[in-house]
Amino acid sequence: MKLTRRHMLAGAAGIATAPLLPAISAQAAAPMADKQAPSFYRYKVGDIQVNAISDGSLTFALDEKFVPNAKLEDVSTALDNAFLPKDKMTLLFTPLAMNIGGKTVVLDTGMGGAAYASSKGVNGQFVTNLTAAGIDPKSVDVVVLSHFHGDHINGLLNADNS
Repeated sequence: MKLTRRHMLAGAAGIATAPLLPAISAQAAAPMADKQAPSFYRYKVGDIQVNAISDGSLTFALDEKFVPNAKLEDVSTALDNAFLPKDKMTLLFTPLAMNIGGKTVVLDTGMGGAAYASSKGVNGQFVTNLTAAGIDPKSVDVVVLSHFHGDHINGLLNADNS
């Protein structure tokens, strides 16, 4: 496996969260909950509760540049074999909110309020679904960004991009 800039950034994000992972049981500010809904999914890793929060999706026509180093025909065949449309791609955006050692930690922030407005609610749903999961956005103690693509950082902005 070749080490890339993306691997380095993901590793750095993991290292940055390491001090937040104590050996004691988690006493998170956001209460542990077991309720599930279509907009979020909860699971535990040891004493840590992980909440996968839907930020929505983006569907677009598949072109030859989307998967580097693969022929469009091969990508279309793979999609067809997976019972997916072979001429378009749908990306799902799912930031994480974690209850770790008394802290609420968010990994990535989604597309943001401007995307919610421009997509008519198809994406940019993170804050709405975080609230639906019972986590007050104001209770977030730490935000960790895996990398600086819009679907990971634009949730830091208000709907007017301020």
